Amino acid sequence: MYFKLNQLAVISLISVGVVGTASANVYIEHQGQEIYPNTVLTVKSDLQEEQIKNPEYIWKDEKNVIVGSGSQLKVTPEILGNSQVLSACVSYINKLEDTSAIECSDNLSLNNVSTYNLQTKDKDPRIGNTTISSILVGKFIAPTETVTLDFDVFDPDSTTPDEPLTMDDFTDTEYKWFINGTLVHSTTNKNEINYTIPEKYNDGTGDVDVVAGMNLVVAVSVTVTDDFGSGSADDAKPFVIQENYPGGNIADKYYRPMLESETTFDEQPENIVFTNGDGVEVPESASAYGFAALKIDQAIKECNNRGLELVKDATEFSNYMNAHSVAGGETEHWPNNIRMFWSSVLDTEEPGTYFGNYMTVGYDDDKADFEVFSQSPNSLALVVCEDK
Repeated sequence: MYFKLNQLAVISLISVGVVGTASANVYIEHQGQEIYPNTVLTVKSDLQEEQIKNPEYIWKDEKNVIVGSGSQLKVTPEILGNSQVLSACVSYINKLEDTSAIECSDNLSLNNVSTYNLQTKDKDPRIGNTTISSILVGKFIAPTETVTLDFDVFDPDSTTPDEPLTMDDFTDTEYKWFINGTLVHSTTNKNEINYTIPEKYNDGTGDVDVVAGMNLVVAVSVTVTDDFGSGSADDAKPFVIQENYPGGNIADKYYRPMLESETTFDEQPENIVFTNGDGVEVPESASAYGFAALKIDQAIKECNNRGLELVKDATEFSNYMNAHSVAGGETEHWPNNIRMFWSSVLDTEEPGTYFGNYMTVGYDDDKADFEVFSQSPNSLALVVCEDK
């Protein structure tokens, strides 16, 4: 779920066009105080799952043009170029009253959206020829972890304008890293793309601990060579600092299961399993780690939101877990014997294929190893992402 902290922008909403007597507060959430291109917006409400059925979501702009569907919307450059405001609507059936309702949000203005307004330059992403896109920070954004910056630069003067430029095409670069609005690192070395997330930073008044839920913003500025008209471009993208799980965050190309605090999904109690730092299931407590157990569609979305993908080979992942969940192994202290792990592999065998099942990986107590199992897409399993 999104963190409901002071850096979380919550747009209050009103109900419209309601049929029946039920009503609900519906609102749009996004992390960070600003919206950037490719920010993922999420429509939320105070409706409880047991109160409603068949919810459907749409996103529309000021011209009543439908720009998206589903509970999440990525604010793409195309949306920014064509829309000035957004609102979200949900249609649902109230189980208690057996009536239908449609509720919509207030308008969320896009007029002040900028990719770069961080104590540096202020440039509208919809203006200019040289452009930056696909800013990513991998592998795992947590204190003490070293992450790598990646981005694409395009220029219409290139002989291959649909292909990104290379580092050799830049004359000047600047990368800036901000935590909760404070500049913590800056470099003009275009090859200095690695950065270790600190455990503390100084916000001007003293040292501050870096904890899960804080905002990390990475700003990129480049100037291209005269072969491309010496154009320049600026862009920035927000990320969320994740929990430094003591059982290990990265195992080769795999990333430990996502915690509920790291997803864009509004988890209910059935979506959360709690463990200690050794991956052993425990009751909910302040010191426990709550892992997200999601349906397959949401699991795929969560990995894509990170620029990663859900485990794509169930057999390979099963073999990996068997080899590395032993004493001293990289995944020894993951939550290994609590829920299945999703993969994006569809079941191609009967009868699983009749129901659109997906292949999962789980620990088989009888065989004392990890095996591949077919599961309904409505099952709740843990989310492990891997590099694309």
